[in-house]
Amino acid sequence: MFKLTGDTQAGFVRLAEIVYDILGLKGNVSVDIELIDDAQMKELNARTRGVDSTTDVLSFPSLTEIKEFTQKNYPQDYDKLQGAVVLGEIAINTDAAARQAEEYGTGEREINYLFVHGLLHLLGYDHMTDEDKKVMREFEESALSAEDKSVVVAVIGRPNAGKSSLVNAIVGEKVSIVSPKPQTTRDRITGICTEGNKQIVFLDTPGMFKPRTKLDEHMDKSVKSSLGGDADVVVIVLDCTKGITADDEKLISERLKNRAPLYIVLNKTDLKGYGDIYPILDKLNPYMSRKDGRNIKDVIPTSCRTGRNIDTVKSALKSECKEGGFLFPPDEYTDRPVKFMIGEIVREKALLFLQDEIPHGVGICVLGVDESKSPTHITADVIVDKQSHKQIVIGDNGAMIKRIGQSARRDIEQLLDRKVFLELFVKVRPGWRDRQNILRDIGY
Repeated sequence: MFKLTGDTQAGFVRLAEIVYDILGLKGNVSVDIELIDDAQMKELNARTRGVDSTTDVLSFPSLTEIKEFTQKNYPQDYDKLQGAVVLGEIAINTDAAARQAEEYGTGEREINYLFVHGLLHLLGYDHMTDEDKKVMREFEESALSAEDKSVVVAVIGRPNAGKSSLVNAIVGEKVSIVSPKPQTTRDRITGICTEGNKQIVFLDTPGMFKPRTKLDEHMDKSVKSSLGGDADVVVIVLDCTKGITADDEKLISERLKNRAPLYIVLNKTDLKGYGDIYPILDKLNPYMSRKDGRNIKDVIPTSCRTGRNIDTVKSALKSECKEGGFLFPPDEYTDRPVKFMIGEIVREKALLFLQDEIPHGVGICVLGVDESKSPTHITADVIVDKQSHKQIVIGDNGAMIKRIGQSARRDIEQLLDRKVFLELFVKVRPGWRDRQNILRDIGY
């Protein structure tokens, strides 16, 4: 949303996103910030305004009107490298902030106040009249006094409906792997989206199905745990290409018995026309006006592939945030350990390249991550059920395992932000999905 350049401080991004929420803005913007002293501000005033004096803050807007921040709306002000509309520049006088701090509070709070004040100027607000001053002051106080809030959201639905894709799209990082195969997610994975003073904690659960093995039982337990009191809000993801089934309606009815607000995300709308989507919406309408008052809160058609209405889902979930502070540090996007995430990346690539050749998929056990070496040395076992599966994973002259490793290495380097040497070994462990010790080593 906000990309800040120049002399940025940790609190600026949080405040910018709070202002963004308060004003209901959409799209990505870039703001350049400069922290200067009295002498520099006096020179800047003389050069840009013809005024021989110092001030506490100056704003230089790039835009003459404010609307959704897209390249289409602002073709001349869109920075392709940043992927954002250039909103303008803010110069903050730190000497003035220090003086004002003696009267109003801490220096940090005063610099934050000047930042918000300058940002509102870039967004078209001013204080020429008493009414204008009042409006600006209300926005400034709302941003500066906003308390941190959070919400825990369980994301459930049938296999391959797009649950992981939705979480990844909102979080902005890959916290759950994605593949065309059902039951790709095997554990309840926490994804964390923090913007401004609001934090959404996602419990990305496996697809709902009848358990047959110990691994299946673990997956089923993950779903039930997410719905057994951990979640403040429930999101059911439906695949619009498959319509709405009796099982989907049963799931919706069961969830409406609980007090947690329920949202329906109708995913993959890019693959269907409106003529196919409307019958599904008609079928969901009765669940939005039930006599007992336990209704679906909203139905949101989305496309995780194109990004359609992802911000709408995010805004809806932000509105459910409750006071009580953040549950995780604001710079974290998952609670899963690095070894688990590495294993999931390798498993994603195996699922992607093997497709249906391995009927029940593979398990990945990360044996070690040695950061003392350069590049970082990672070793992992790719676990399969049968000897014949091992040959498939290795491929002709090792071609398949090499392909899996090369693709996984690129994503792992992005995850760790460093060069990686990835060494994969294929191991046969008959019945591994029913062996608790192997499941424990894998991380389930």
